Amino acid sequence: MSIDWKDEYCTGDDGIDQQHKILFQYLADLETHMAAGDINDRYIKNLLSNLGIFTRSHFCYEEICMRTHRCSIASTNKEHHIKLLAAYGKYVKRFEMEGSSEDLIQKLHDFLHSWLVNHILKIDTKLRDCI
Repeated sequence: MSIDWKDEYCTGDDGIDQQHKILFQYLADLETHMAAGDINDRYIKNLLSNLGIFTRSHFCYEEICMRTHRCSIASTNKEHHIKLLAAYGKYVKRFEMEGSSEDLIQKLHDFLHSWLVNHILKIDTKLRDCI
């Protein structure tokens, strides 16, 4: 189930919000491919690679922004990012071992969906109070 962007996801920083929208697009693209039954190893390899590169860049930008605005939740945000990257690494390793299994794809989807909504609402939106 795709996530629609809502104003409640806004952080107060247009750059972060635009990057979050791109992350939502990655999830929507995965869902489109899942619905069409158009998932293969090449697609998942590219998705994981592109998502990993973009996410690391996004995290750097977001962490700098939170530090710049002296956001009280900045260190918690960074800790969450470290945990997300560790979980992401496990999905990459699992993909390398078993390919694009249905179970892997569904768990990756559920993880991304949950993380996007929960992290943005519980952590990232705290930036609004600092800007």
